[in-house]
Amino acid sequence: MEKATENQELTSMLLKDEKSTLDLLSADKISFNGNTVHLKMTYKLPEDIAAIKMEYVIDAFGQITIKSAIQNLKKALPNLPRFGTNFIVNKDLNQVNWYGRGPLENYQDRKTSQFVGNYKSSVSELYFPYIRPQENGYRTDVRWVTFTNNLGQGIKVLGPENIGFSAHHQYNSDFDAGETKQQRHTIDIKKRDFVNINIDNDQMGVGGDTSWWTRPLEQYQIKAKNQSFSYIIIPIQ
Repeated sequence: MEKATENQELTSMLLKDEKSTLDLLSADKISFNGNTVHLKMTYKLPEDIAAIKMEYVIDAFGQITIKSAIQNLKKALPNLPRFGTNFIVNKDLNQVNWYGRGPLENYQDRKTSQFVGNYKSSVSELYFPYIRPQENGYRTDVRWVTFTNNLGQGIKVLGPENIGFSAHHQYNSDFDAGETKQQRHTIDIKKRDFVNINIDNDQMGVGGDTSWWTRPLEQYQIKAKNQSFSYIIIPIQ
């Protein structure tokens, strides 16, 4: 099977248009009919703990509707740190405008000081340099967010419900100390030549209300259960 990432395996890829369905993992030729295509992909997580289903509906104007679902979870799994999607765009799309909480970073259980409004920032300015590299620069209760170049061209992301997002010139893993808990510092975080975007339905709260080891309150946890969310990417010309 084709590998999707280091920790998930692509098990099916179906492309649907108005008249037919095509299995891309075994197809020799792809043809399109009409003005819309529908791509469905299924991933298997390690040890069959769950399945991830991704659906993309792409129209002739370049609009992409994305639905992400996690299903068939094994019992007694721990809470999810986040439920969302991650993708990379050209480094030139480094101007960010969002309508949501800001201007500073905020999280489910650390957001009331950041009011809902229309904010602008560069991708670099979204980064908060914690002395020990970790998750940073998140924004919650976002109605829409745009990523554009200096000419105002790019993409707009919006959902039927509020989303959360972060964007950096680094991979998510650049901020993760890993299983060996490497002792890294801000000087170890290097700027890369792309924009890495997270669009989330939810991210777990920070916790630590009484100490660094205190888990987030119940309402700020993400239970391991079947769930889905969707959003739209619209091109900005």
